Amino acid sequence: MAGYYLLPIVTIVLLVHSGQSVLHENSFDAIKGCLQFDNVPGYDDVQVYFPTSLFRNMQRTSTSRVFRMGVVGKNDGIVRFGRSAFPYGDTVVEIVLSGWANTKSAGRLQTRGMDNKANNVLLQEAPTPRLLSDSRPLVFKVEIFDSGLVRLTRDREIRPFFEFKYSKADLTAKYIAFTKWDANVIFFYDCPL
Repeated sequence: MAGYYLLPIVTIVLLVHSGQSVLHENSFDAIKGCLQFDNVPGYDDVQVYFPTSLFRNMQRTSTSRVFRMGVVGKNDGIVRFGRSAFPYGDTVVEIVLSGWANTKSAGRLQTRGMDNKANNVLLQEAPTPRLLSDSRPLVFKVEIFDSGLVRLTRDREIRPFFEFKYSKADLTAKYIAFTKWDANVIFFYDCPL
């Protein structure tokens, strides 16, 4: 008779426990193992370019490089990559996440002269409303193909939320930098794949 009453109680406890783990998932668990960059310079400030050759978690396929990263902030998480740690007078690829008051994202080519003035050439933009948040990280993969295609895909999704192509196939992701526009952001990079 005691076993008869025990089965419903065990079932109820299991149902309640499994529901709690789904309802209270911590979105910051996704950045475990990532490096953190929280002293992000402003858009026109001197940038810190990290050599991707030192990344532990970059994946190189036969046609692309794959990085996983995250960003927390209200808007304008900006990633730049190119072939030099000091790309003045050189062109870099710039990805603007949730720019224009968290409404759209853009891919651009950017060249900065020695006077630090930027010349941006728009390659692609797309609506991405409320993509970024200042209370949870957007964690995604960036795949940079040798052909110039750049594809961004959120964790747990198959289809990219944004992609664009640049024509200068000699621009590589040997160095990467993170910047912001008008709101503080925190980047998580070199995340485990």
